[in-house]
Amino acid sequence: MSAESVGLPQLPPWLREALRSAVSPELVERVVAVDLDAAFDHLRDDEEFVAQLTASVTENVRTLHRVAMGEVRIDDLDLVQPRRLAVVQARRRVVQASLQLSYRVGFLTVWRDWVARLDAVETDPARRGEGARLLTELVMAYQNAALAQVAREHMLSEESLQRSRDHLRFRLVKDLLSDDHVPDKFELLGLGYDIDADHIAVATRGDGGGTDWVRRAQSTCAVTDVLHHPEQDGTQVRFLARRAWTAEARTGLRRLLVERGIAAEVSAPARGLEGLRHSYGQIGRLRRIREAFSGKHRRHQLAGDGVLEYADVRLEAIFLDDLPMAAQLVEEELAALSGSGSGLDVLRETLCVWLRERNYAATARALHLHENTVRNRIHRIEEMLGHDLQSRQAELMLALRLHDLLAGLDETVTPIRRVR
Repeated sequence: MSAESVGLPQLPPWLREALRSAVSPELVERVVAVDLDAAFDHLRDDEEFVAQLTASVTENVRTLHRVAMGEVRIDDLDLVQPRRLAVVQARRRVVQASLQLSYRVGFLTVWRDWVARLDAVETDPARRGEGARLLTELVMAYQNAALAQVAREHMLSEESLQRSRDHLRFRLVKDLLSDDHVPDKFELLGLGYDIDADHIAVATRGDGGGTDWVRRAQSTCAVTDVLHHPEQDGTQVRFLARRAWTAEARTGLRRLLVERGIAAEVSAPARGLEGLRHSYGQIGRLRRIREAFSGKHRRHQLAGDGVLEYADVRLEAIFLDDLPMAAQLVEEELAALSGSGSGLDVLRETLCVWLRERNYAATARALHLHENTVRNRIHRIEEMLGHDLQSRQAELMLALRLHDLLAGLDETVTPIRRVR
């Protein structure tokens, strides 16, 4: 920003002469004082910050004076200490508004001091008025140019620090979720989350409806803390903390997710660090189960509203830790029905619906079949099982679900942790 580009003429000799000795330690001290009072009161006891602020003010006042003397063009500003201060301010989490306020009050202090110097030596009212106008234009132009440099430095530093904080926080959460990691008290303090609370983990895909639902959960479900853990595949896992997750609060959370149309996996509540790990392990199981039932095995009607809770599939989740036992149960309960083939799949589907409806007519309506067809199929199923369907209904339903779970599991999914 040159003088010409903003319409700034060179200061006349008489005005330069009035400002010849306008830079003094006393002026720098006054600017530092007003900056601390207006924008950085909480940092006045921070010796490193005050020293850096003093160096920045000193360079700005001296450089502004050199511009006034015609020694430096505003276009050629290359500020060092002010940019360094901007980095320090970003590390101290000073917001841009405070930075800008400090520049306004600081340069106003310089302007008042220089106008007073002019008034003290100039007796011509016209010159005094003209000098005040020229100083106003000069100080404002310099302030804007300097502020553009430091604001950009502050923004870039903030972005870099935020990426660093996010990375450190991600690593910290990842370590905490590992069974063999023993955190120290400083890690837990740096987490900024109540690790001793009652946790529920919620997993969503992509942006998962944004973060509005999280803020809503904090207000409607009395969530006290939120811990966000993004997965590499784009899954967003959020741990929601409460003093205690009551049945009413869990119902409210589900209702919120359903109303927002958010597909999610929701763990059971668990307390403390082990509870945090426990709920995270449940999320892994829920994701595998949803995936297993998402193909041709939709007949089990998991998460019809998009929200799959651990309580909905607790038995399947338990058997994920012992797939050979699950396969053995399927073999023993379904007998000849456990084989492969489209004919057997039709019989298993009929059995699944019949166990749900407990009625031939209702089963026929659900499958769009004639009732006699259903009766014939059920008779055939009983022959293959070796007993009637009035006995072992719970075992049969579990065996059917496990059969489809085993058939649908994708073994390429990263193995999940064992929940203790």
